[in-house]
Amino acid sequence: MFLGILFLVVPSLSLPYSQREANYRLLPVDVGDPAGKIKLIFANAVWRHGDRSPERQLPGDGTDKFSEDDWKFGGGGYGELSPEGMAQQYMVGTKIAKRYMQQFQFLTKQYRANEIYIQSTDYNRTLISAYSNLAGMYAGTAVPDSDFPSGVQGWPKGWVPVPVHTVVNKYDYVGNPDAECKRKSQVKQMIINSDDFVAYKNDPTVKATLDWLSSHSKSSVTVENSYWFQDTMTCEQFHQTELGGANADATTWYPWYFDGKVADITNTIVGKALDFQDGLANPLGVKGIDVSVEMPKMRAGETIGTIYGMIQGVLHCYKDPSSDECRKFYKNRKYFAISAHDKTVAALLTLLGPKKYVIPMGYPDYAAAMLIELYVEEGTDYEYFKVLYLANPNVDDFVSVTNFVTGCPLTDEYCPLSVLTALVDKYTPKPDMDTYCNTDVFANQ
Repeated sequence: MFLGILFLVVPSLSLPYSQREANYRLLPVDVGDPAGKIKLIFANAVWRHGDRSPERQLPGDGTDKFSEDDWKFGGGGYGELSPEGMAQQYMVGTKIAKRYMQQFQFLTKQYRANEIYIQSTDYNRTLISAYSNLAGMYAGTAVPDSDFPSGVQGWPKGWVPVPVHTVVNKYDYVGNPDAECKRKSQVKQMIINSDDFVAYKNDPTVKATLDWLSSHSKSSVTVENSYWFQDTMTCEQFHQTELGGANADATTWYPWYFDGKVADITNTIVGKALDFQDGLANPLGVKGIDVSVEMPKMRAGETIGTIYGMIQGVLHCYKDPSSDECRKFYKNRKYFAISAHDKTVAALLTLLGPKKYVIPMGYPDYAAAMLIELYVEEGTDYEYFKVLYLANPNVDDFVSVTNFVTGCPLTDEYCPLSVLTALVDKYTPKPDMDTYCNTDVFANQ
């Protein structure tokens, strides 16, 4: 009976993946204008790592059919990148190479240390995703004894070691939206206590679904922790043959989850929880605080601030390479990438504006990637930017979502850089992230 009730109400709650994919595919592939007067001078990439094992076991004593020891790939254990995830990122790397080495002839086909800089969060899966992506970028272009040793028996043919930089996750405000921040925890608790959140939590379908999951898992599944439940189920279903053999079927392991519409509604709950977390689900704010500004500022403000800092550094060198403002690091810099997480990409898309259009509900797929590109119009002082998105490695190519960026023209291919400057000014924590995080949200009211 319960499943029958769910079937009746689910259309009002969820947006099927196929519909999201169809909406995305309506956007035109961006091929740029390599021969025109508007010149690409810098590119930033932010991507989610590839497919991985779950980050934790299903809650409840004896609920999960498997333990951490059953996950063998990627070194074994929870949260590790799978060979599928490595392949996904390799494919993304080839798409990035196609755009910047072939279409635009912008990046040198051989690795050049002064051209690119790669940063990753301090997780195995994001670090190995970066290495896999770079392997795809420089596939087939390496020169023996220049990019790799030719006389070493067993060296992977053509593989070019490229450095990937990282910082401790606890303080990584660029790649980790959940890095420690007292103010963010304060606002998050305000959202959880808000009328909007309480109303959603008490929605009959939401409540019935969470009660159903809690009952069958002998645990407490809530809106706040539903992500971990859904994530583990999704991972086990995708890797069912590796876990249970050639004829394994995850739906028979957990029929109470996969039968009917329980999984679909759980996915929707997870998506709504992300909206609350990113400040999208309290349209009137909370206690006079505009959480649609506060949360993106603390979850993606340093991300966009770092990218914008790179843009400004490159611009100074482009305009006057001999000036004091042109630091050596930026002089020949063309590409900066951040290897991170679904929540990183989601938070950045939320801050810029396209999230609700390209991912109306839920998280970005494995290996989803976005690009922020800087352009100048030769012979003028005009500066522009573009934002592009790749939903997953299986779609044809990056599509422009520039027109969905808050403040950008709805019809122009390029957006004035002044629009990005205004967004950075609005969302960058001031005077700095540490001070902002340690300032009470009501301090200046």
